This record gives sequence, C-alpha cells and structure tokens, in this order.
Amino acid sequence: MNKKIAFVTDVHANLEALKAVLLDLKDKNIDFIYCLGDLIGLGYAPSETVDFAMNHNIINIQGNAEAYVIMGADMFPYLKRNNIERYHNAVWTKEQLKSKEFDYINNSPISIELDIHNKKIGLCHFPLDVRYDFIGGWKYDGKNPQEFLKRNTLEDFERYKPELSENVKIADKNPLLFGKRILDFDRVIYGHYHFEREHTLGNTLLNSLNGTGVAIIDKAVYYILENGERLIKYEIPYDYEKVFKEVEEKDFPNKDTFKKVISWRKL
Repeated sequence: MNKKIAFVTDVHANLEALKAVLLDLKDKNIDFIYCLGDLIGLGYAPSETVDFAMNHNIINIQGNAEAYVIMGADMFPYLKRNNIERYHNAVWTKEQLKSKEFDYINNSPISIELDIHNKKIGLCHFPLDVRYDFIGGWKYDGKNPQEFLKRNTLEDFERYKPELSENVKIADKNPLLFGKRILDFDRVIYGHYHFEREHTLGNTLLNSLNGTGVAIIDKAVYYILENGERLIKYEIPYDYEKVFKEVEEKDFPNKDTFKKVISWRKL
C-alpha cells in the first residue's frame, strides 16, 4: 500500500471544524480519510456531523463516544457516577442520530491495520480498549506508555468482572487491534487524548494526535501520513465564532464542557 492518508480525530460533533478540514484536503490528492474515533459526543451537531462524514467517505473508528451510543450510556456506570451531564449528552446524541447515521457508527470498526511498505500500522481510538471501560480505565496521563502493554486484556476482564456487566463480552468478538499486542506493530496512531504526543515503546512508535474539533485553539487540526513515514500536522482556520454562537443558542446536555474544550479565549 502506497497511499496518501489523512487523519482526523475527536471531532466531537464540531461540524464546522470538520467541514474546514475537508475543504482544505480537496486539492491534496488524498486516497483515504480516517477518523480515529469520537466523531460524535460532547458537541452540538451529532447528526449533521455523521451525515457529513458519510457523504465524504470518511472511514470512522469507534471511540468511547461511539461506544456510549452503540452499547448505551447505562453500560458505563462511571458516567452517572462521575459526570452525569456527559451521561445525558450520550443519551441525547443517540436520540439525534437518524437510522442510517446510527448504522454508520455501529458498523465502524474498532481498529484498522494498514500495511505500508512492509510496516504494520495500527489505527485505533486509544490503545486501551474503550469497550472494556466500565470503571474509567482508559484514563491516561500521557507520560507512561507502558500502560498500553496492559490494554484491558481478557486477564483484566476477569479481574474486573465483579464490577462489569456481562455484556462486556461483546468486545471479545472483535478485539482491539485484532487481538495483537501493541509491540506487534511498527507504529500505532490514535486519538482520544486531545494532545499531540509521540512515544517509543520497544520498537513501536506511538503517535497521539490532537483533536480536530477540540484542539483548544480556534483552528481545526488534521494530519497527513505520507508513504507511511512522515506525519504532517495542519491547523486550519474555521468559523469558530459561528460554532460558539450556535453552541450558545442550542440547548443540549454537557454544553459547558464542550464550550470549555473548544474555547481558547472565550472563557
């Protein structure tokens, strides 16, 4: 595979940010566009954002925001325990999606493996499988990638079983990174963290990408991977004022949190 690939991640239903990225990519001869999860969640326009992604052939990967919608927010009790507004946002987000939009989210893969110049590149939302995340286990401080060696394996599942729903077993049917270890890949590219970080774990290069719609700046962020090697970051202006105005005018759960994650000067 010798393709030019673009990555967005953590759009979080920020439609204007995603539109700006696609407009900027128009003349860059991109072969594939991947969203590394959290296309929805938090933000003001889930239905419109999913519809836009579908119409522009974006290949979405499930993140925790997708898991909340697909499996149901009640499957993640820590949402009610620690962030009731985010729980309500997940319920609201699911209610906004039309049938075809839900199907797109539901049919999004958990992870993708690319073979570029004989190098294995794993794509996922987060190297800890968020579908096992019923106790908040995906939290990560960005400092110790050794955590990714314990990515909620079946052993972890057994350890936490008293706290988990039996329905967690749905994840066993389609394990993160196809059941392979992080170290089985030459590179793993992921989102979730909303910050750009690079680590090396053994011989594996780990790239955390900044969020497209929640970059805490008034720009949308995306990346292009050239020849499987060079990862280039782009920051694109978008109609930030329009987004902030629509957020202020629209009534949806977790509005204040979304305002914080997109605000760089407003609050």
